[in-house]
Amino acid sequence: MANPEHLAILKKGVDAWNQWRMRSHQITPDLSGANLAEYALVGFNFTGTHLHNVNLAGAQLSNSNLSRANLIGANLTEAWLEVVGFSEANLTDADLRRARLMSADFFGTILRGANVAGANLIHANLSKAKLERANLRCADLRYCLIVGADLTCANLTGSRLYGAAKDDWIIKDIECKYVFLDVAGKNRLPQERDFAPGEFEQLYRTLPTIEYVFQNGMTPMDPLIMDRVVKAIRADKSEFDIQIDSISARGLAPSIKFTVQQEEYKEPALQMVVVEYESRLQRLETEKDRLYDLLGRAIDRAGTRLIEVGSGAVVAMDNATINIEQHIHQAVELQKVITEQPADSPTFAKVAKKTALDIIGSALKDVAKGQVKEAAKQIYELGKDLGPVIVNTAAYEFFRSLVGG
Repeated sequence: MANPEHLAILKKGVDAWNQWRMRSHQITPDLSGANLAEYALVGFNFTGTHLHNVNLAGAQLSNSNLSRANLIGANLTEAWLEVVGFSEANLTDADLRRARLMSADFFGTILRGANVAGANLIHANLSKAKLERANLRCADLRYCLIVGADLTCANLTGSRLYGAAKDDWIIKDIECKYVFLDVAGKNRLPQERDFAPGEFEQLYRTLPTIEYVFQNGMTPMDPLIMDRVVKAIRADKSEFDIQIDSISARGLAPSIKFTVQQEEYKEPALQMVVVEYESRLQRLETEKDRLYDLLGRAIDRAGTRLIEVGSGAVVAMDNATINIEQHIHQAVELQKVITEQPADSPTFAKVAKKTALDIIGSALKDVAKGQVKEAAKQIYELGKDLGPVIVNTAAYEFFRSLVGG
């Protein structure tokens, strides 16, 4: 049962809670069993906190730290958990259905028996995670790091695995009838049947791999181009059954790894990847200015509607993999908040409503071009002038965290 004093401090807000945590290192907060459904808990320090059986359904927890927290049996359904640190937390039997877990850090986290069905885990770090018996049915695992994770007896049926780094993962006795390995998550594999028991793990435990290294760095368009490259090769050489296995945008030499069905296909498949990629890159270079112009016009016309872009668009920033779709989503969320405010609101005392919307529109263009740092700075400065209507949103916290504000 939650400690009433700890719960009272929590309800005073993020500053009061985090300052208390800094002053009281010797105290382990206890919020177990508390009903915190729909609470706004952005940026809270929950490191090592007792949160077992807590109700956090629909809560806003983006940019919070839940490392080493006890979340056994916690209800996190439909919670917003973007850019959250879960490193070494215990989420045994937790319910994370339909939660938004983009870019969350689950390194070494215990997720045994956790229900993550339908959760958005794009770009999450699940390396070394304990996922035995976890329900990952229809989970979006695109671009995840699942390196060394233990998925023994887990359910992967219907999961989206495009671009996930799966080196040394353990997939013994898993349940998997079909998966989606394309970027859009629309092409079922197998197409007209289910995997036989043990077939998926046999196919994807030890497939031969090839690697394409981007010597001059990876651009936001490269994963999308490589998706087209794979489709072209599969159409020409279906026996290769080439698939994107993992994407690493970190370090000095980012790369994309592919799997093929047999060892003898590795060399010819890699040659085809090189030729097809360079050919498409040359064609794209001649069209780059026109494409950026079209994208800019689309953003100008978007109003407050969410702009649909490929979730595969990534850039490297401060040694991290950044998802462009995530940035555009957050900027559009702020655009919606501003649009809903009346023009004569005190919010616009320093910056006119039209000017504020123009600034968000400019940031959207920068994000679409991969200039995420510049966009974050624009939005951070805008929030200072607009005040609480912006600053108190999870979207603004997302951008502020990028510039260290």
